[in-house]
Amino acid sequence: MEKPQINALELAKKTTEAKSKIAQGEAELADVRKTVEEHQDVLEHEAHLDYLVKLNKDLDEVIASGNQQKAEELRKEITDHKQSLEELKKSNKNLGDYFDKKGEVDMEKFQKQMDAFMLETFTIWYSEKDAQKAKLAMSATPLDQIDYEKMRKDVDASKFGEYSINPETAGLNFQEKEPKIKILNEELKQFIGQPRSEVIKFVVDNYGKDYHIPGLEYEQYLLNNPNKVPKELKDGNWYYFMGSTLRTQGGDALVPTLHWNGDELDRSAAWLKNFWFGSDRVFLLEK
Repeated sequence: MEKPQINALELAKKTTEAKSKIAQGEAELADVRKTVEEHQDVLEHEAHLDYLVKLNKDLDEVIASGNQQKAEELRKEITDHKQSLEELKKSNKNLGDYFDKKGEVDMEKFQKQMDAFMLETFTIWYSEKDAQKAKLAMSATPLDQIDYEKMRKDVDASKFGEYSINPETAGLNFQEKEPKIKILNEELKQFIGQPRSEVIKFVVDNYGKDYHIPGLEYEQYLLNNPNKVPKELKDGNWYYFMGSTLRTQGGDALVPTLHWNGDELDRSAAWLKNFWFGSDRVFLLEK
């Protein structure tokens, strides 16, 4: 039986390609580790907030069951957890208000918080390992300058982790003034069966001058402050944060959404390329 012939040039080529891929993977892993380390305090803060929401939900269930002893134990744990949160805020440089003394937004600090929020979101949707593959990159482009139809057709996995925010709403301080809500539903039924990209363009063109169109910054605020969720958004429908878009693991463009499930908010996102349904809702903030 003849021995297989070994092509030295081909072997050398494959070895070089393998080494290149290994080097590229190591560089990407180093970037991911750097991002996680830079935002560790913000991620820790959001994890604390999520746990606090769970504790309050558990307390409501225990009170309903009539177990007073367990209720007292949970109240104490909630008090201790709130105290830990305050200490965390004091010790972590990346947390808290990203507005300066003049009331202007610090975009560098704002982006750090948004990057951490997106990393957390992708971890929830996929896994920690897959989320770390996201190349987080924020863009702040006026909504009337975005070509949503082109974005709908553009599917590129290399763009996983890219996201956009509305520069107009990035500068809003929701803690200082709670916004009033306007709901769009009947106005959008004409788009049933059409791509969501067309709905976004319609909303931007027809409401962008008179209303704020919130995005990921407001989604994060509501998730971190469930007691601040407007009653208008608690009717069980999915609401779109049309001020932002994001790229998934597969490279599709999506718009973030939230849904009040009766106790807390669930975060999700909807493909721009998919159809609009009559049950979908859009909300705007009054200027």
